[in-house]
Amino acid sequence: MMTGKSRILLASALLGAATPGLAHHSFAAEFDAALPVSVEGVVTKIRIVNPHSWIYLDVKAKDGSTTNWGFEFGTPILLKAKGVAKADVEPGTRISIEGYRSRNGGNFGYSRLVKLADGRSVLIGSAADAPDPSRRR
Repeated sequence: MMTGKSRILLASALLGAATPGLAHHSFAAEFDAALPVSVEGVVTKIRIVNPHSWIYLDVKAKDGSTTNWGFEFGTPILLKAKGVAKADVEPGTRISIEGYRSRNGGNFGYSRLVKLADGRSVLIGSAADAPDPSRRR
């Protein structure tokens, strides 16, 4: 037989278990505004999916070594609204990305701006709490 306290604990646990499906992480939870990054490389993979697309590119260092970087990219609807098609970022395409590094120190980041092979520069970042350099004084 369940006591009143047991029922409250059970209800809280069930409610808490359902909450993560509704949650959304903030920019600051995964990325560091104090660590801007700018890379140029060749796209190796693109995943245009909700809630966040991801783009991966091989970046050559000055010493000739290559590192694969992954960037949180715009949502599918944002990419469409900005005129960025999957063909613009297909594997083999050379692009540049400006953004912010991940907090975990890996080769991951948040993309704020993408410079496409056709010369267009497109603001891709959509996190509400991401830094906006245009607001700096």
